[in-house]
Amino acid sequence: MALTAIEQNVLASLDEQGLIQTLRDFLRIPSKTGQEAVAQRWLAQRMQDLHLEVDLWSIDVPALQQHPDFPGMEVDRSQHEALGLVSSWQGSGGAGKRLIFNGHLDVVPEGDLTQWSHDPWGAELDDQFIYGRGACDMKGGLIAALYAIKAIKDSGVLLPGSLALQSVIGEEDGGLGTFATLLRGHTGDAAIVCEPTNLKLVPAHAGALTFLVHISGKSAHACVRLEGVSVLEKYLEIHRALIQLEKERNSNVTHPLLGKLDLPYPLNIGRVQAGNWSSSVPDELFFEGRIGVAMGENCQAVREQFEQTLNRLCQADDWLKDHPLEIVWTGGQFESGEIPLDHPLVQCSGVCLQDLTGQSPAIEGLTAGTDLRQLVNFGKIPALLLGPGDVRVAHMPNERVRTTDILQAARAYILIALRYLQQ
Repeated sequence: MALTAIEQNVLASLDEQGLIQTLRDFLRIPSKTGQEAVAQRWLAQRMQDLHLEVDLWSIDVPALQQHPDFPGMEVDRSQHEALGLVSSWQGSGGAGKRLIFNGHLDVVPEGDLTQWSHDPWGAELDDQFIYGRGACDMKGGLIAALYAIKAIKDSGVLLPGSLALQSVIGEEDGGLGTFATLLRGHTGDAAIVCEPTNLKLVPAHAGALTFLVHISGKSAHACVRLEGVSVLEKYLEIHRALIQLEKERNSNVTHPLLGKLDLPYPLNIGRVQAGNWSSSVPDELFFEGRIGVAMGENCQAVREQFEQTLNRLCQADDWLKDHPLEIVWTGGQFESGEIPLDHPLVQCSGVCLQDLTGQSPAIEGLTAGTDLRQLVNFGKIPALLLGPGDVRVAHMPNERVRTTDILQAARAYILIALRYLQQ
């Protein structure tokens, strides 16, 4: 479908230079998960400067934790303010649908600085990329959506309905920001979550649960190590059992999108800590990890399968039978989430991208959990992942995003908004 004169006029209203500069300014404000308030207030001021309606409020985290559907969190928020933020714009064409853009401004820690060749908080720019923690995941998509709304507003187009931008905190450790936003009443008819998808359409993602396991052994001097019970040796048996569990859980995946992936539901051990002295048999070990939740799978069923797998191993081991493992489910608890491939939001977005690029966009599934599942499952709002950046560079040293991808994402958001609200 050819772009109409009105669509071309709105696209021409995109302030490309302002978008890139605002993103760079935003990236220079650290907003690690649990410490997002300064960045959230800064963004609220930018929204007000654009003459958008702004709702900035303090989130009562302890009260939120009492809700039966609370999605979990990992970081300690007792010393930092938690803020929700939503801006909105009402079209001049009267009442109609509301399209939401949702993005998180919290980022993971920068990690080992010696592995960075760019300042993680410097927002350095070369002829292709903007570098910095959060450039890809996902301040880039968030600011692209802000400037898409600005372009539509500045163009003066007569458009029914309204647009909203939800800037949320705490996505990386569970999603309390989107959860609080929904509870505050910020809903709509459809939502685009601006996660890095390389501008591919992602209407489905798997879930993930995080766990912490404690193993108890028996210490002894290394010179008589057979008198002890090494938790490292016990862990090796457990690790092999978990590798087998991962294999079984990924052996017959029939989902049309997730089934195409090499490992749709990963089980990963991210941290192992054991021992306290080189000449002592280690008698205590902790390991932490995450297990993927299959599409449509009940989270409690996943927990039970994981625990039963380890319990069977313990029952077959003389030591572990009498010294059972301690298993705790920690942090964020991500369900899977999806909308149908033929949903109008997916179809509209696909046509818009094809008209912008001349190519039909790929439609894929994602193995990671996102706030899409909260919008779809809890908020009952159809949602789609679509944003700039390659998730393979997220959370890594020298995280980056192409400037051309940021601009193309903003154009896609503009066109999708124009057409969706007029459907």
